[in-house]
Amino acid sequence: MNCIDTHAHVFSTQDHSIETARYAPDYDATVQSFISHLDRHNFRHGILVQPSFLGTNNQAMLQAIQQYPDRLKGIAVVQHTTAFDELFQLKEQGIVGVRLNLFGLNLPALNTFEWQSFLGNLERLNWQVELHAPTKYLVQLLPQLSEYNFNVVIDHFGRVDPVKGIDDPDYQEFLSLVNVKQHWIKVSGFYRLGASPNNINIAQQAYNIFKEKGFLHKLVWGSDWPHTQHESLITYEDAIKALKQIVFDKHERCLILNQNPTKLFGFSRT
Repeated sequence: MNCIDTHAHVFSTQDHSIETARYAPDYDATVQSFISHLDRHNFRHGILVQPSFLGTNNQAMLQAIQQYPDRLKGIAVVQHTTAFDELFQLKEQGIVGVRLNLFGLNLPALNTFEWQSFLGNLERLNWQVELHAPTKYLVQLLPQLSEYNFNVVIDHFGRVDPVKGIDDPDYQEFLSLVNVKQHWIKVSGFYRLGASPNNINIAQQAYNIFKEKGFLHKLVWGSDWPHTQHESLITYEDAIKALKQIVFDKHERCLILNQNPTKLFGFSRT
């Protein structure tokens, strides 16, 4: 099968973290290590996602993709004022979308001319927008992004609040807004929901809700390697084990690991 890990990061201690970084790792996460994980578990492709602590300097990710252009693609972080030509150059280097990682940041004003121009450029490029944000932000962003013709990919089940859980009013409102025509959900980062390898109840609940809402063909899996800020608790093997616990039906896992991400990211089906 053409299994795809849709969420991983590469970086090194030589990369300069931005001054406002909430966290900066003290170790290297090399592309060779990621590829080794893929090979060990029979994954053909991977998606690299720009980590927040590197800001808009996507060079580490671009260099990794350049080493394995047939196996890797990337999701970049850029300024919303970035010119179309520069975005197109990123596309030529294997970038297929942009990430809005809004934890610790203010809600962007998507109704301004600059943001509207930027989002229009993403449409022209046929890129996706990946959202990593608190649910109180998601409920404000999703209606505004519905005006555009691109895929919106929501990280880590929509980041259920680990204290408030599934019944959190913000999360319930988020669930009422998700639209299977535009939105994709990442079955990833279960440990960021207050769970652990031995306690994945919140992730299981969220998965079952999305399945009931008709999202089975819009779910993709990501290891979230190297599990930043949770490195001592989670391994790549733990992430795969958790997937099998959350999605115990083999046909559903096949969709999530193969058909769904192949469609979303445009990899070859062979």
